[in-house]
Amino acid sequence: MSSISNRQPLELSQGPSRALKISLSAYEFALQDSSPRNLIERAFKVKDSVLTLTDLQGKTTVMRLDNFDSIYIVGAGKATGAMSSKISSILKNKLSGGAITIPRGLGNRNHIHSVEITEAGHPLPDKAGIKGSKKIVDVLRKTTRNDLVFCMISGGGSSLLPLPINAITLEDKRDMTKALLKVGASINEVNMVRKHLSLVKGGRLVRYVPIGCTVVTLIMSDVIGDPMGSIASGPTVPDDSTFRDAAKILKKYGLWRELGCPITEAIMKGMKGEIQETPKRGDPIFENVHNILIGNNATVCNSAVRYLKAHIGVVRNMGSSFSGEARDFGAYLAKLGKETITSKRPIAIVLGGETTVRLIDSEGIGIGGRNQEAILSAALKWKIPPDFDAALICMTTDGIDGNSRAGGAVLTSRTIGYIKRSKIQLESYLMTHNSYNALKRLKAVAITHKTGTNLNDITILCSMGGSTRSSRS
Repeated sequence: MSSISNRQPLELSQGPSRALKISLSAYEFALQDSSPRNLIERAFKVKDSVLTLTDLQGKTTVMRLDNFDSIYIVGAGKATGAMSSKISSILKNKLSGGAITIPRGLGNRNHIHSVEITEAGHPLPDKAGIKGSKKIVDVLRKTTRNDLVFCMISGGGSSLLPLPINAITLEDKRDMTKALLKVGASINEVNMVRKHLSLVKGGRLVRYVPIGCTVVTLIMSDVIGDPMGSIASGPTVPDDSTFRDAAKILKKYGLWRELGCPITEAIMKGMKGEIQETPKRGDPIFENVHNILIGNNATVCNSAVRYLKAHIGVVRNMGSSFSGEARDFGAYLAKLGKETITSKRPIAIVLGGETTVRLIDSEGIGIGGRNQEAILSAALKWKIPPDFDAALICMTTDGIDGNSRAGGAVLTSRTIGYIKRSKIQLESYLMTHNSYNALKRLKAVAITHKTGTNLNDITILCSMGGSTRSSRS
């Protein structure tokens, strides 16, 4: 089954193009190969009650399950439902209970024995998220020193695990999150502030279990560079940041006064020591805590590269650290595309990471997302010959690109032809961040819907080294 629900009409409108067909297939293969269930299957092995956990670097952690009195599952994130379901199926009847929170709209696809599932708001937290967080805390509070807790953490966990400190409200945190996202703050910066306004983030979740209780956190990273403390705001990870760092971020973006008294007063109290800091490295609460990375953007990119190598001779993996403004990334891709089409043999390039769209003024802003904006920007500068068989795709792994219903978009010589014939003024669409409507007119949007995972974004640039005429059957 195709991950891209409109794949057939997309290929028809943008083809015939073997480059596009191969690129879309590589994306779908990578999404499936790095699915939460597959990642758990590789990392989580049980034989004769011996559990072996393997992280992305091959480091193993081994423990005997029959040494524990009870086993629980907790967690929050876009992939948490599938992760928990897979572990439940492996452990069978060994689970004593649990509670997880997943995004509303994913659908309760996974029945998990004795684990309560809460659906809540994302990307902005809501009251359902608070209820889900309290259920998680309730599970942790009943654990003993001889218990084992599996914590499933993935992208979206910060929004899905809201439990504000008493000094502020959920609305205060929502306003802060919206303000930081609007000015283009990085996810690391957003999460650094979130940690210091939460009762569960920044390692604070571990405070609800007794010292000695074993906590194993399985993590799928949606943050460039995989800083463990930033993924879902690191609920089980020692926090290196401080209230003072949170204040610096708000001041950096001119939000210190704009956000109002509750936020700034809480952070000021923290700087004075009136609110307890997040737990740091060396704190005894982390003695039996294991944070294990099982998936990241490199996982997706490597899967795509593996698929492409089976179909194209030359494949370059340019890594998973691409960030910055989406429109600047698009201009870079156009330059890269210009170099690629000079090759007389098939070549593919894979790039991973996550860019941002900075909204200077929210008035008049259209519909779109970072991947579509990158494609739109690339379309303005990519000089591709008519009928040349090359394709560029920019896609999310979670299926949600900005405020649109698309998961990304594509660009081919056919797209460029549409632009020239219709005389669409792409600059005006780009200026108002209205990429979805522009690309919809060009029949270039890719619809994936929510995928139930999140490992950042993937870009594939592919050239077959010749005309699309050779792609016609």
